[in-house]
Parts: sequence; structure tokens; C-alpha cells
Amino acid sequence: MKRWRPYRYWSIRAKLLTFSALFVLVSVFVVSGLSYLKYTSDYKQQSANQVQQTIEQVSINVSNYLDDLFRLSLAPYRNNEVMESLEVTYPMDSIDQLYKRRLLEGYLDEIMIYPRRDIVRVFILSDDIYWSGRFPLSLDTSTPFQQYPWFKEALTTKEPIFVPANQQQMVKNDKANVFSIVKQLRSINHTDKILGAIKVDANYEGIRNISEKVDVGKEGSFFIIDEAHNVVYANNQNTELLEEYRNIPVQRDPLFTNAHDGRKILVNFAPVEEVNWTIVAVNSLNELNRKSIQTRNAAFLFAVLCSLLSILILTFFVRRFLRPLLDIVRLMKKVEQGRLDVRFPNPSPDEIGYLGTSFNALVEKVNDMLQENTLLVKEVYEAKLLQQEAQINALQSQIRPHFIFNTLNMISLLMQSNQQEKAVEHIHQLSFLLRSMTNWTKEVTLKREIELLRAYLDIQCSRFEDRLEYSLSIDENLMDALIPPFIFQPVVENAVIHGCEEKRGKTRIQIYSVSSEDKIMFIVEDNGRGMSAAVLRALQVRLQLGDAGNESDPVEDALLPYVQHSRGTGIGLINIDKRLKTKYGPAYGLQVDSTLGRGTTVTIMFPSTLLK
Repeated sequence: MKRWRPYRYWSIRAKLLTFSALFVLVSVFVVSGLSYLKYTSDYKQQSANQVQQTIEQVSINVSNYLDDLFRLSLAPYRNNEVMESLEVTYPMDSIDQLYKRRLLEGYLDEIMIYPRRDIVRVFILSDDIYWSGRFPLSLDTSTPFQQYPWFKEALTTKEPIFVPANQQQMVKNDKANVFSIVKQLRSINHTDKILGAIKVDANYEGIRNISEKVDVGKEGSFFIIDEAHNVVYANNQNTELLEEYRNIPVQRDPLFTNAHDGRKILVNFAPVEEVNWTIVAVNSLNELNRKSIQTRNAAFLFAVLCSLLSILILTFFVRRFLRPLLDIVRLMKKVEQGRLDVRFPNPSPDEIGYLGTSFNALVEKVNDMLQENTLLVKEVYEAKLLQQEAQINALQSQIRPHFIFNTLNMISLLMQSNQQEKAVEHIHQLSFLLRSMTNWTKEVTLKREIELLRAYLDIQCSRFEDRLEYSLSIDENLMDALIPPFIFQPVVENAVIHGCEEKRGKTRIQIYSVSSEDKIMFIVEDNGRGMSAAVLRALQVRLQLGDAGNESDPVEDALLPYVQHSRGTGIGLINIDKRLKTKYGPAYGLQVDSTLGRGTTVTIMFPSTLLK
């Protein structure tokens, strides 16, 4: 007989198989849920059909109600005396006119005896306005009734037309909320002759009595809208639902949707074709499915009780045999946070114990490799840092003498020619330039860099007098951008030395900015001597490679005036290009275009993130 093995020696498969039987209880919950979903789906469709039938009946009742109003507009044809009076077209004296008014308005008074209290007033619009109503009113004669749009429309069709409340006219200070049926009146003897129109005003009491028979519950809303989605009638319940669904596209089938607050909503539509109205019933599915929900809750109660029992049993056993695995997961999270000193204690002889042992070995190996990589990265980083520091120091030793030498030479010339005021001014400008050199290791604003450039160019313009002129056109929105110092001045100095000094006639230097989606470019143009195609090509290769060349290279000798001044004290275009590429990346830096005898254009490219 096989000996029973203790629990701690069980395999994880045996443990899971033993307790998986407990999950059978979940089937109770699943069956209850599926039954509820099926029952709810059927009941929801049944409810939608019932509501649809109800509002379609309401649509029929409203149509019948409107048909009664349409038939009322035909009443004058049953009174020959009224029709004969309307057909009189020859001029009448005041007595005849008074008789006609008494006749027509007396007839309209008889119509108002109609037992339906929703009929508010009746008008006959012919040679004048004849009316009768349940309440006194004051006519608005400022605009002839023949100019009203609804009157013009009525004369163009034999069918009665509907006038909503928001288009009512002809009555001053009309506070009654009424709609109207307007129908043209034609001669009995000459059917092509139009005598005028009859207008019947009715309040919404009749429509309200029909609509109030529809029960949408406390959480629903019932309303009628016209073709422009204006509200004709609303049951004044849940105005939020009214505003939310009044503009919803009308459709034939019921619509299941969600309200803004998350409630499930059923929307039914039924047309009233005579007046292009649409009846809309908005119901809360929770309210419609209240009985279904009660059945569901009872089924869920039994399912939950059974599930709770199974969960209690399952929780007890799962926590027992999964605790080591969860401990390993927690230790792995600590390793992710950088703690490599954690270890899984007391591995058991089962599969999880083997996993814990492997975890400990892996953490130790990762710790050893990390220490080795840290030492290697530290060595590489320190070497790169020393290399960058040496490059920056070399660039700094080049740039400072460049400005000082040229500026002092200019001031000396001014002093020798007794131009002390200009010399003093240039001394101040030189002082400004020297003070700015102390910011080498910092970023400066473009505005300050432009001020340095303007100071340098003013000195050079004084030196060359009318042989040199310049223009600056920089976008003011860029002035607060931070850039490395001394980027523009060496480029402009190249243009001055290789343009003005080595050229007869006037030299013009233009500096302006251009912005694109991903770059901000500053262009320095001069009309100096330019470069040959071979020299330009060699310079562009040097800029692309970021290489300043060597003294034994014959091409480098040709490039030397453009990449580094012959006096050996300027920074040169290649060094500027290196600084920009080092800071912003290889997509930025300098771009040089030149034509021999016509001039040189240098484009200095920065990323558009300067503005952020």
C-alpha cells in the first residue's frame, strides 16, 4: 500500500487538482447570471414593444384630435350667408361693413360655443380681420396679416397648415401658449377664387389630456417635438432627459442607450404625420425591469450565499499553498526597485521551493554582473567627461583673444585719427564684450547675443566707414530664447574680414531669422569675395564630419581663412558647428553656401524648442 505523503511534499499540480473541485460552486453563480441576462433581454424587448404600441396609439389619438381641428376650419362652407358675405368685393360703406363684421363675428361666436374648451379663438382673414375668442385680446395691426409667412403659405395650398406656438403673430402681448390651424377659403361659385383664410387657435389642453395617459414612471420623460426639434408638449418630468434627448435623431425602431449619468435608457418614437410631429417616450430600463431585477436579486442572493461559502473554503486553502509563491513575487518587486540583497528563505522541496532556490541564484548572479557593469560604465563615463572638458577648455582659449585683438586694433586706429568720442564709445562696447566673455560656461539670451553683435558691428562700421553696412532683422518673439554664447559674432567676423577687408567697394552684411516647424534658423549673408566650388565642398565635408583638419592637408590650407582666422586667434566655423551639434544634436549646427565673387551665406540652425 502506497504511503500517504505529507502535504508539504505535494506537487503544485496535486494541490491545484485537489481544491479545483471547490470551483464547481461558481457554476451556480454563472447559471443565475446567464438566466438573468436572458430574462432581462426578453423582458427588455417586450417592454420596448409595449411602450411602442402605447405611443403609437397616442399618435393616432393626436392625429384624430388634429383632424377635428381641420374639420372645424371647414365650417364656413356650411353657411351660405357667410360665404356670400366673404365673396363681396365691391367697395362697401361703413354700414355695410358694420353689417358684414356683425354677420361674420356672430358666426364665429357660434363656433366658439363648440364644447371643446381647448379652442381659444377663431379668425377669418379676408378683406379685414374678423375674430371671436373666449378671452378679450388686442390685435397687432402694425404689420398687415397678408405679410405673415403662414398666411402666404396657406394661400398656396388647399391643405390646412400647422402654425406652432413660436410662430404666432397678430395678437399683442399674447401670453396664451397656442398653436394654430390655418386653411384657405375659396369661393363656392368660382373654386379658383381665393377669398381669404380661416385660422383656429387652440391651446395644448387637448394634447395634454391625450399624452397624460402615457405613464413613463418617475425616472422617465414624455414629450412631443416638431420637425425643428422644438418642444410641442412635455410632461414636465425629468427635464434633464428632455434636454438630453430632444435633439436625438428620430428613427423607427426603439433605441437602447445610456444617459449622461450612466442610466440605461429606452427611447421610443412615433410620428404624427399630419403636422410632422414626433412623439418621444424616454423610459428608464431599471424602472421597466423592476420585477426582473427583484427576480434577479433573489437568484443572486442564493448564488452569493453559495459562492461565499466556496470562497471562504477556497481562500483558506489557496493562501496556504500559494503563500510561498506570493512571497517570491514580493521579493521580485523589491529587486525591480534595486534591492539585490533579498533572498527567499527556507525553500520547500516542491516546485515552488525549486523556484525560490532558482530565484536566489539568479539574484546573486545579477548582483555580481551589475557591480561589474557599474565599474565599467563609471570608467567610460569618466573618460568621456574628461574628453569633453578638454574640448571645452580648448574652445574657450580660442574664443577670448579673437574679440580682444580685433577690437583693440580698431580702437587704436580711432585714437590715432583723433576720434576720441568714437574711441570712448568703442571702449565701452569693448568693455561690454569683455564682461560678456565671463558668461562662457552659461547660456545667454538671444537679445544679449544680438547686443554683442551690434556692438561688434558698430565698431567695424566705424573702422571701415562707408565701406561696411549691416542690417539686423530678428523676430522679437525669439529674444528671450537661451542659446550658447558667442555663436553669431565669429560668423559675422568672418564676413567682415573676408568680405570688407579683401574687397573693394561697399560690403553689406544681412542678419535675419527664419522659423520652420522644427527649426529656428539665423542667416548671415554677405556680398564678399565668396569661395570657389572646391573650397566650399571641402568646407562642407569638414562641417559634416566635425573635423577641423590637420596642418599638412593642402585643402586645409585653402580652408584656413574660413574655418580659422590666419592670425590664429579666432574660433572658426567648424568649432561653432561642433558646439551646436554637441548641445542640440547632429540635425543642427552650421550650413554654408557660397559663390566665388558674389558672397557667402551661413545658416545657423537651432531647434524650435528654444521658444519653450
